[in-house]
Amino acid sequence: MSKMSKGTGTSLEQRIGPRGRFVLKFASGEVAVKGVEGDTARVRSLDDESLSDLFTIEVGDDHLELRQTEKFGLGIFGRGHGAELEVEVPHGATVSVETASGDIEARDLSGAKRFRTASGEVSLTRLAGGVDVETVSGEIELNGQAPVEVLARTVSGDVEMRVPTLRKLDLGTTSGDIRVDAELTGQGPFAIRTISGDVTVVGRSGFRVEAESVTGDLSSDLPAKRESMPGRKVLTIGRPGSTLAFRSVSGDFHVSQPRDAAPQPLQEETMTMSDRTIPAPPEPPAPRAPNVPPAPAPPGDADAARLAVLRELERGDISVAEATDKLARLEGVPG
Repeated sequence: MSKMSKGTGTSLEQRIGPRGRFVLKFASGEVAVKGVEGDTARVRSLDDESLSDLFTIEVGDDHLELRQTEKFGLGIFGRGHGAELEVEVPHGATVSVETASGDIEARDLSGAKRFRTASGEVSLTRLAGGVDVETVSGEIELNGQAPVEVLARTVSGDVEMRVPTLRKLDLGTTSGDIRVDAELTGQGPFAIRTISGDVTVVGRSGFRVEAESVTGDLSSDLPAKRESMPGRKVLTIGRPGSTLAFRSVSGDFHVSQPRDAAPQPLQEETMTMSDRTIPAPPEPPAPRAPNVPPAPAPPGDADAARLAVLRELERGDISVAEATDKLARLEGVPG
């Protein structure tokens, strides 16, 4: 049974179990989330602010939730009140972090993970399993030594991924550039969609690219077989492997030569019990992209519409995820 808590000064501990749930919603600042052994979640304020002054805190036998109080708001135009937090949760916990302009760091997590920020940066290290992340203008960086399944959205922020293997990839951006350094393994699906953002994939193994683009180019540093057919180009690198679907209006797709050793996967004996036993979260249905992307709104109208969306986010009328979807539709991102 849940109950409200006033916290205990600048730190808080709550037993949530090895697969419990941790939720954090805050306006701005920085948060670092680390997965640890055990069944206890710990939150510490690094700027000596009382947690009970900043957040409404809800605790239960299997969860800990902190939501920034209304007096500080979630506005992105005002200065607001930044929070600097250090968080520890069990490796296999379900983690959800949402912020308007805060930076997010997370590492050593193997349970379900969801991160949302409008203008903050997202840095993810040594994660396993499913990763769901969205930004509007902030950059996304993912590094690690374990297989992951990635669902990511950004409007103008760049995305960089360097992991041993991707078991699934669903990545959409409007104008941000993308770099992926990973082998594509498993059933997928693997898909990247952009409007004008360029994509670079490091060719560490054989794979096939099926591209639909209006003016974008398809190129490779590695020997490749090229095919063209109405409305589609195909590029096969090495021995045919997984298929990556690429859809863009004007973004280029490039396969680059590896210039260093691939990231080394964790050995079974070095992985935590959470890494070995916790199943990946349920897979969301793959989005269906139209054959022809919708045309973006005229520049003047689009600017006004973007501002209206950001003001909705500032007032708290919509979530960061909803703002991201609306801004992406304004730019004509294929759904």
